[in-house]
Amino acid sequence: MSERDTFQVLLVEDSQLDAKLVTHLLEAVRSPRFHVRRAERLSDAVQMLSQHDFDVILLDLMMPDCNGLEGLERLSADAPDLPIIVLTGVNDEAVALEALRGGAEDYLVKDEAISDALLVRSIRYGVERKRAELEIRRLNTELEERVARRTAQLRTSEERYRNVVEGQTELIVRWLPDGTHTFVNDAYCRYFGKTPEELLGTSFFPWMSSDEGHSTLQNRIALISVDNPVARGEHKGVGPDGETRWQRWTERGIFDAEGKLLELQSVGQDITEQRLTEEALRRAERLASIGTMAAGIAHEINNPIAAVLNAAEAAMRFKDDPDAKHLLERCLDNVVRSAHRCRLIVENVLKFSRQEPTERSLADINTVVRDARLSALPHAERENATIDLQLADDLPPVWINELEIEQVLTNLIDNASRSADSPIHVVVRTARRKGGIRISVEDDGPGMTVEQRQRAFDPFYSTRQKQGGTGLGLSIAHGIVEGHGGKIEIADDTDRGTTVTVDLPIDVEDGKID
Repeated sequence: MSERDTFQVLLVEDSQLDAKLVTHLLEAVRSPRFHVRRAERLSDAVQMLSQHDFDVILLDLMMPDCNGLEGLERLSADAPDLPIIVLTGVNDEAVALEALRGGAEDYLVKDEAISDALLVRSIRYGVERKRAELEIRRLNTELEERVARRTAQLRTSEERYRNVVEGQTELIVRWLPDGTHTFVNDAYCRYFGKTPEELLGTSFFPWMSSDEGHSTLQNRIALISVDNPVARGEHKGVGPDGETRWQRWTERGIFDAEGKLLELQSVGQDITEQRLTEEALRRAERLASIGTMAAGIAHEINNPIAAVLNAAEAAMRFKDDPDAKHLLERCLDNVVRSAHRCRLIVENVLKFSRQEPTERSLADINTVVRDARLSALPHAERENATIDLQLADDLPPVWINELEIEQVLTNLIDNASRSADSPIHVVVRTARRKGGIRISVEDDGPGMTVEQRQRAFDPFYSTRQKQGGTGLGLSIAHGIVEGHGGKIEIADDTDRGTTVTVDLPIDVEDGKID
């Protein structure tokens, strides 16, 4: 049996009879095991907390040396990381609310808690919640410390970068279209650690680290003309120190009287530090997003897991009772539904994180919209919502994965149908727009706040968590639409319900599309 299967319990109870009943109840449980230490006074409890490690505190509010919520306040201050469950004979809802606001994990009446073993479940859930809270707090603290350290390093790098740029003049070079140096300034020579004699007459193309970079530069230069004499770009290559360096250049063409490109003059600067800074910032952002995702998954999956544990414990208690068949069936049904809930959350997380290309084909978007309406219709009818289609004629086909786009539209229609407690009217429209097709899903509900619109596509953000929303639907839809080269947006106008638009590009290379 692991340490996590044994709970160290501090029972703060002055009544010997009540203490005996609670101790007998807990120590009779086979799994998990409970080891109970009793304190008859609040002062004894404070002393025992300094001498022993506990997992949970059971507190009677009425003690010889304290009264009411004073004991809860004192123990919460002395042991902020321990869950405290108030176990009292006072069945007072106002006192219960005050206790919960004061930091108690639960408020149980002794007769009820002891008679039906509610106390055992409350302890397990309270301890697990507190452990999860502490672990998330630890992870967030560690992440904040890492981000703070990295931010300090980035500030140092940015300051060093500014000093480098401000402390030197720009690199200036003139060269022939084949890359041959014809002029170099002192800063250019210092940068490459060469003398003018070593550079003039040689090509700088070998400095580039890849044929791709060389080809990109030549393509950019090919666009320079008398009417468009300036081009800009970035080059990557290996510097004199053997390290990869990045430079940003502005090229200006020099032409003869007939418009022929004779020479180019380039002004450049080293942007290696900037590149490294940007890459470090991206890594820091990824770390932060991982922390947010981990906390969201833990939060979302905790409820169905708790439901599974509750149902399984109930089933174990009544498994040998021949009259408890119906109860066992309900417990098993709860386990199955909660397991399906966990699987749905995991599948949505995988869909959200998956960035693999999917098979696509030319499809009629109006057909996809009709299929999405059919998929969403049963749920809409349960919500007393109506769905109308206003589809444009003669729309060109689009290059999409039909199932993915149908999934996006079904999700948008479902969200619109559930946007209010009263009956909702949903209108889905299609229209041709420049370069693509627009699908809009509009409802006449209460609309969205500014914060809701800004966070609608964030993972695990949901305004329907109590109704089972995972907060991943719009995140997945956003990824699917962007993966198709499109765009999904929520209109700013909150006076007329909510309108979500999906813009999909038309594959102009296909001969069937004009």
